[in-house]
Amino acid sequence: MKKIKLIFRNLISFFISFYLIIVFLLSLFLLVSIQVSLVINIMMILFSFGLFCFCIYKFVYAKRSFHLLYFKGLSGLLSFTFLTITTFFVLIFFFSINLMISNEPSKNLTLEEKFNLYMILFRENQTSQTNYNAIKENKLVQSYLNVEIYYEPDERDLLPIIKQNLDTADSITTSLFGSVKDNEIDLILHPSTEELYESTKLFETMGYFDDPNDTLGVAISDLEEIVTDRMPGTFYFQSTLMHEYTHYRLQAFIKEQGLFVYKVPLWFHEGVAEFVGMYNVTQRYYPFRETSFTKLVTHDDWEKYRLKDYDVYLQSLYAIQYIVNQYGETMIKSIIEETAKANDFNEGFTRATGITIDDLQALYLVEAKQTGDET
Repeated sequence: MKKIKLIFRNLISFFISFYLIIVFLLSLFLLVSIQVSLVINIMMILFSFGLFCFCIYKFVYAKRSFHLLYFKGLSGLLSFTFLTITTFFVLIFFFSINLMISNEPSKNLTLEEKFNLYMILFRENQTSQTNYNAIKENKLVQSYLNVEIYYEPDERDLLPIIKQNLDTADSITTSLFGSVKDNEIDLILHPSTEELYESTKLFETMGYFDDPNDTLGVAISDLEEIVTDRMPGTFYFQSTLMHEYTHYRLQAFIKEQGLFVYKVPLWFHEGVAEFVGMYNVTQRYYPFRETSFTKLVTHDDWEKYRLKDYDVYLQSLYAIQYIVNQYGETMIKSIIEETAKANDFNEGFTRATGITIDDLQALYLVEAKQTGDET
């Protein structure tokens, strides 16, 4: 009975200690600068490894006589050893987040933003990591500009179309953002939307841009239609390719301004990408169910409304079209630049345009309806 009580006491000590360590580390890294966090983080990793080595030594020479803090006996030694191991991996996790932040151009993070980054491990609905190497395996590859194009032999006739669209997207985005330093990126052709979903778990989409992996993907809805320049296949393919390439270019420009990509709400990202994808395309106004732009900020927000009865792509497109029609295409660049100066999108948007996001919400549909009635 006495041994059982000791085991439970050591287990309770473990859970309490682990909880306090998490709270301490989180509080510490939130309050100190990222450079200091990295130094402290490395020192703590080495210290936790040293404690693990100490535990191994105790296993050899002092199993039952072990007594450290509230940990006693063999069960205490086991609990303390497990505590050093879990703490080591927690410190590795914090180090990876701190290193990621240090490698980004912007270090002007609020406490809330840093907290959200540290809590990324515990977020719900995390997407699984896509194995792009497996998707690219056995595909042919051809380089064009800064893009490596991965395709199947029967998709070879798409290459001239892809190159032409990359040229167009490059030209439009350069006029919007100015010269941007390009990374080497991969473009993967998926033979169908079904295969794209199976490979990436991205639901109801024809394309994607994975920023951390510098990878674009586009689904081929109808190969024959695209190659023979027939609608709607050719339109969907080309507009999707230009849309996803714009995501790449816009995010590269945002980083060059010293901003984290997520500082700019997703409706703006998607609206600009749709604007380029639909460049010079005349379209009528289509009624749709809208939501507040304040509810379309994060990826989770976007997916929540995208998969419901909301046309968030059309809403974002109309908003960007309103901005361009009122202020000119250079306003897109100005909004990002002012956001970088203010380190806040809403404030930067107002500085650049003279209106608030609430004003935009009230104004953009009025013009969209008028323009649609004229066409």
